[in-house]
Amino acid sequence: MKNLWCWRCKMEVPMLNEEEYKVASKLYRDGFEKGKCSMTRKTRFKDLLDYYKNLTGFEETNPNAIMHHRIELYGSECESCSKPYRTPKASFCAACGNKRESKLINYAEVLHEESPKWWQRLLVLNRAE
Repeated sequence: MKNLWCWRCKMEVPMLNEEEYKVASKLYRDGFEKGKCSMTRKTRFKDLLDYYKNLTGFEETNPNAIMHHRIELYGSECESCSKPYRTPKASFCAACGNKRESKLINYAEVLHEESPKWWQRLLVLNRAE
């Protein structure tokens, strides 16, 4: 668990790591399988809401919000404002507008590393023929 800025909720909330998310995901699925249409969301997803509260100390009332509070869905921290990018592939920060520097890979340097990868060895073998 890690506290991060959620752009949907517009506040810092506890985000789940992958192990915690797997448990939450199962509880969310169970809520749909065991629940009835006449039940309130709070009753239907009680196990999930209780799990999140016990884990984080944060009392969330919306089970859907818990499912998007997953660290893996967000990108790294913005260099300017320290809030996470909306996605791992985001090119700019939605909070402050900072544009992320694109990282270009020089494949010529990659091919000349001391210990080439298996597929790089195949390229070298094919060139020799």
